[in-house]
Amino acid sequence: MTDKKDDIDYSFELTYSVWNGDTKKLEKQKKDVGVKRVKVKNLNEVTRAFTPFVAEFERIVKANKGLPESELLALIGSYTDETVILASVLTDQTPTFYRELEPLEMLQVMQEVVAHSGDFFMRQIFMPLKSLGAQLALLGSTAYYHSTKSDSESTMS
Repeated sequence: MTDKKDDIDYSFELTYSVWNGDTKKLEKQKKDVGVKRVKVKNLNEVTRAFTPFVAEFERIVKANKGLPESELLALIGSYTDETVILASVLTDQTPTFYRELEPLEMLQVMQEVVAHSGDFFMRQIFMPLKSLGAQLALLGSTAYYHSTKSDSESTMS
């Protein structure tokens, strides 16, 4: 079995909050978080965790608006379990670690994870959806063209 650190491509330093003991003392601590790329061995988990976000991102793209940080945070909050799974699969930290983060800390982690494997998320998920949409549009246009062509031929006779 390989060491979990073998897959780490790079790491970033996360400053996160820790409540100590009676939760009256809050400390900011630093943790080195190793980030991995999407690979075949984690593809199933990554795809399953990321799938709920696809429709939301497509909606945002179609609306031609950016995604403000508050909306991104709300999106992550709506899919907390999937976010934690995605972060833990693509880093060297456990789901328990991520469940204890503050929302803005989790947002920082997700920005790093998605940025590091951005090519995967764009090529493997969004581009096929875009291609499928284009194919469906072409089929619809072709069907419409043929239906109007046959209508015009029948009116000429």
